[in-house]
Amino acid sequence: MRKVIVFAVVLGMAAWAGDASEKGVPTSPFRIYSGGICAGGVQALNKKLQDEQKNYLKLSLQNSWSFRKHAAVFFDINWFLPGINPGADIGFDFIPMAGSFRPFIGAGIGGHYFDKSTGKFGDKFGPSGTVHVGFSLDLTDRAQVRMRVPYYIVGNKTDDQVVGVEVGFLFSGRFKQVKKLNYN
Repeated sequence: MRKVIVFAVVLGMAAWAGDASEKGVPTSPFRIYSGGICAGGVQALNKKLQDEQKNYLKLSLQNSWSFRKHAAVFFDINWFLPGINPGADIGFDFIPMAGSFRPFIGAGIGGHYFDKSTGKFGDKFGPSGTVHVGFSLDLTDRAQVRMRVPYYIVGNKTDDQVVGVEVGFLFSGRFKQVKKLNYN
């Protein structure tokens, strides 16, 4: 009889304690990295760069780290063709919606080099700033397609500027959809 009373008390206390689930506890992805390749086209906006080449094919290695639900860090290595036109950017993306379709807006800094027929290295290379808007769409739990409309300005002698459209395919580890609990 004593065991029945103890059991009834424990059961009553468990019911009184409320929901034992972890509904209100914030979560974050177990895997935060995604990386892949991107291709697109950009158009020169300033006269000096247009004299060299009006349109460029853009190839990129894109890297993304999702630290929070609505924020990610990106690091891109870019190559503008034809010619020797490399660059790299690092920055932040703001992601207002969660789910399989995620629009985003981002900004970053870096450095870019545009090869021109005249001038020294310092006239062709400079620090750069970029802003972009786009979206990411999950194809599977490990693969996503990303489309962006980037704008670049390079602080070289001619203040080179380009704008374009790019499409990329990013891949992540097996546990990106698995969430870990954050008790802090």
